[in-house]
Amino acid sequence: MGKLTSDIRLLCKMIRTGLLTALRIRTIRRKIMFYVSAGTMIAVYLGFTLLDGFLAGSPLIFAVYWLYCAGLVVFMLMLAIYDLALVKRELNVRAKQELQEVLNDIEETVRANDTSNKDGQAAENTK
Repeated sequence: MGKLTSDIRLLCKMIRTGLLTALRIRTIRRKIMFYVSAGTMIAVYLGFTLLDGFLAGSPLIFAVYWLYCAGLVVFMLMLAIYDLALVKRELNVRAKQELQEVLNDIEETVRANDTSNKDGQAAENTK
């Protein structure tokens, strides 16, 4: 029994690590968001049309189904907010890199001007 429990824990840890890694990759994260939103729309559509009579028959099934749909919506919103935060972070990193490149270019230009000014002053002093 202990071996089975440790195997299940290891499997859960591997799944969690894989999902967290997948969420860091933009294309995979966007595909997950697409499929979750499509699934949510399909579930809501089915709940209002085809499953309406079935869901109306039992209050428990009705509640469970619509809680499931609400959970999908909340999950979709969480993914969207997570995506927004990661995109914002990526843009901040890119902006800092570009600023550093511009500052380096300015510094090189100033150094080149200082060198040419010193050469010009040395030439004037020799005249």
